Amino acid sequence: MRVFFDTEFTQLTQNAQLLSIAFVDQDGRSFYAEFARQHGQPHEPWVKENVVAHMRWLSLSPAPEPFWQQEQDRWFGYDSDERVAAKLAEWLSAYEHVELWADCPAYDWVLVCELFGGSLSLPQPLTYVVNDFATLLTWQGVDPLTPREALLTPDTLPSGILHNALYDAQLLKLCFDTLLSKRAL
Repeated sequence: MRVFFDTEFTQLTQNAQLLSIAFVDQDGRSFYAEFARQHGQPHEPWVKENVVAHMRWLSLSPAPEPFWQQEQDRWFGYDSDERVAAKLAEWLSAYEHVELWADCPAYDWVLVCELFGGSLSLPQPLTYVVNDFATLLTWQGVDPLTPREALLTPDTLPSGILHNALYDAQLLKLCFDTLLSKRAL
């Protein structure tokens, strides 16, 4: 199963910490979580305005209680790192094999691995292999700096806002599907 993921995190440094995480499979089944330990923490102005402001729970005051909700094939939660990792492992257990895709996964993938205690502790069916959509664009002759929304027509964009992990994972899936339909990969 092809699975697309995105994370939002605190900064582009070695000290980055997860704010939110989202996975969307090729059939639209999804997982989205925000990390409760980040509620009320000071963040860089850009992160505060462009990321935290568009989150479901980290943007609320006062902090909500941790919780999980499942609506058909959509899982949502706001919880501790440990509970998010456990719920994500449970969500992933539905698959025998995944082909994992991210857009510029350098930070995202390291943070996902850290969530589970390192790349040697990833839950099944994850492996250390993650595919890079930006590199795929380069191989297809598309500038990898092209805004992803520009790869789609306005009527095919998902609902939501950039820099929300769920929106970005859905956007990545749609961009991949569009590229796949135009070219033989």
